[in-house]
Amino acid sequence: MVIKLKKIRKTAAFLMALMMVAPLGISVYSDEEEQAQEQIEEAAEESSEEEEEEEEKPRTKEEAFAAMELVCENKNLGLYLNSDEDTIALQDKKTGEIWFSNPVDLETSNAKKSQKQELASGMTLTYAEPANRATTAQTSKGKGSTKTKKTKNGVDFTYKFNQPGITVKVHITLEEDYLKLYVNTADDIEEEHPSTADGQLTSDLAFFTTFGAAGLEDEGYFVVPDGSGAVVNFNNGKTGLRTYTGKVYGRDITQIKQQATAVTQNVSLPMYGIVKGNSALMVVADKGDTSASVNTYVSNQNNTDYNSAYFDFEVRTSDEYLMGGESNPLKVFEKRGILVPEIEVRYYPVSNENGDEMNYVDIANKYRDYLTKDKGVVDSDIPAASPLYVDFYGGTLEKKSVLGIPVTVKQAVTSFDDAKGILEELKGSGVGDMVVTFNKYSNEDIGEKITDSFSPAGKLGGKSGWNKLESYASSNGISLFPSVDNTQYKTGNGYWTMTNTAIRVSNAFARLPVYDLAHGVENKYYSPLSLFSPASYEKAYSKLIKSYSKKGETNFAFGSLANTIYGDYGKQATSRELAKGIIAGIYENAASNGNVLAADPSAYVLPYVDQITDVPIDSSNFDLFDYEIPFFQIVMHGVTPYSSIAVNSEANPEKAILTSLASGSNLSFDFIAAETEELKDTKLDKYYYAYYKNWMSEAKGLAELADKVLAPVANEFITAYNIEDDGRRIETVYSNGYKTVVDYDKLTITADGKEYKISDYFVGEADE
Repeated sequence: MVIKLKKIRKTAAFLMALMMVAPLGISVYSDEEEQAQEQIEEAAEESSEEEEEEEEKPRTKEEAFAAMELVCENKNLGLYLNSDEDTIALQDKKTGEIWFSNPVDLETSNAKKSQKQELASGMTLTYAEPANRATTAQTSKGKGSTKTKKTKNGVDFTYKFNQPGITVKVHITLEEDYLKLYVNTADDIEEEHPSTADGQLTSDLAFFTTFGAAGLEDEGYFVVPDGSGAVVNFNNGKTGLRTYTGKVYGRDITQIKQQATAVTQNVSLPMYGIVKGNSALMVVADKGDTSASVNTYVSNQNNTDYNSAYFDFEVRTSDEYLMGGESNPLKVFEKRGILVPEIEVRYYPVSNENGDEMNYVDIANKYRDYLTKDKGVVDSDIPAASPLYVDFYGGTLEKKSVLGIPVTVKQAVTSFDDAKGILEELKGSGVGDMVVTFNKYSNEDIGEKITDSFSPAGKLGGKSGWNKLESYASSNGISLFPSVDNTQYKTGNGYWTMTNTAIRVSNAFARLPVYDLAHGVENKYYSPLSLFSPASYEKAYSKLIKSYSKKGETNFAFGSLANTIYGDYGKQATSRELAKGIIAGIYENAASNGNVLAADPSAYVLPYVDQITDVPIDSSNFDLFDYEIPFFQIVMHGVTPYSSIAVNSEANPEKAILTSLASGSNLSFDFIAAETEELKDTKLDKYYYAYYKNWMSEAKGLAELADKVLAPVANEFITAYNIEDDGRRIETVYSNGYKTVVDYDKLTITADGKEYKISDYFVGEADE
């Protein structure tokens, strides 16, 4: 119990404050009066606390744990409940560490009354008022109420919010090595008036937002899977910055923006980690992940003493649009019921019996175990080699004037014969294994239409040209993947923008503008393309895979399908969650018919891929982050081969090379055969850097370097990743004891005791 040592004058001051605002007798307050009354009481409380000569003693973890009762346990974990406070605790029996759902010392913390209610809550509900086009957030300890009921393997919490008329039931169960939080949205969420004009709808749910929260005296950090990964230190002093929110798998792009959004990396893994000394917690959104966001804040960002990370789930999608003459956008909400059928959050304690200090590698190891044991990711037997990864770009559309009439024609920038010649040159110079993706190879893809059959473009050399390229590749140990991207399209090939386009929540067609690279505004030179409805995916991709198989093609790549997910909110009623299942089914179909390559894939694609490309080497660089880590790479190394983003696309290629090698990433290049000026006024102009003749010697040299450094550990896990000298030196250790050390100042990498200078293998872009 908290021992309160208050002087009489504090009580007197508080009573006097109440007498000044409260008439004699019983008072009945309106909502506005009640809110004002709460503010007065808070002011009185703060004033009286300032006059205290002796502070309250914070409740200790031992005292808080002693007030709890055991609900259930197994050999690894124990679940405890405080039914008076509606809080739970998870005990890791290996270390004895207790993970509390809410801070134990709230009463003496630096927080106002309303903030304490939020911190003590088990759930935060955000509900929508469609008539007012607004949302309101309430906490279960604010204007809500909570009931608890012990079950055989856990406890049920029922949260009731009277004002919106919404009740949410949450099931907590203890599993073998994790604590599960589960909600079946159809059975466990009740809305009193969801269909009336003035009804109030469940918009967003957040559970136990302070589970495992750290205090002012705690040392440790959060692991955030933003891009490659990032670390946020507890109490890092970044109090004037925005808290971090990262939408899992990226935002729903049906919500069209008038200007290009800031360039950020995807949160491709639906998880986060908490590291505290010799204990850690790995938290996963196992179900409902497409509606989840990862949130992180540090002490004093929200005027509280705590550092916390948590998920929230947007169970109803919203959108904004502008009415004619209006400057402020109007907000609209998904009209149907909740399209996210289930929400499940898993809390995995991470520790070892030796009591060694935990770090982000331990979190990555736990997440890898989760992927391989629960999600079907296959731990591949990877050959001892470091392939060079190459992306070719075949054709594009170009506007020309013919007899004074503007026409759009297909233009080849890399023919099949060009690609074959480039590969022959690389192979002849000693480059060994290669993994090649050929983008924009088909007639339909070049023409910005949906591709549902194997159709090498005549402009690039047709079927005969492709066959020659493919024959050369197969006889020289080169894996060749023809890639199709069906995300954006225009009418043609049996698919129509009036019937196969995704519909926004605002009931408008989702048509994506092309943004100007320099200013981020819509480039009127190009007409917007329609967003292909996920409801049409299965038809198109099933035909495509069948056509590939019929033509003897066994390598599959589907472009941005691996990392872009959105819904269709028209009559097709396809949520992001349903789209995830469709996409996973497509990749599963492809995997059963051959090999699959995926670019920067989201977690739900990982069980089906044989090659991964375009893995980010950095995060979104939010100011709240303290430093970056290759979390994705640590998870996947030794499981599935991967490469980083193209070396020649980077402003600082030397740094990109070293960072890639430090994280076990194979190296890659983007290549086109056309010179830069031929890309002007085409949608491939962003590959201005990729003219192959400028990079051939660098590609040859780096292929040799990567093979020397990484081939011995291709099939090994990363067991340590140590950042030293303020990030100027990185030591990576693998499961076979092999070690690499990157030095950014010297531009060297030492592998198994031998030092290599980057300048011996890479001299930068050559002169034309």
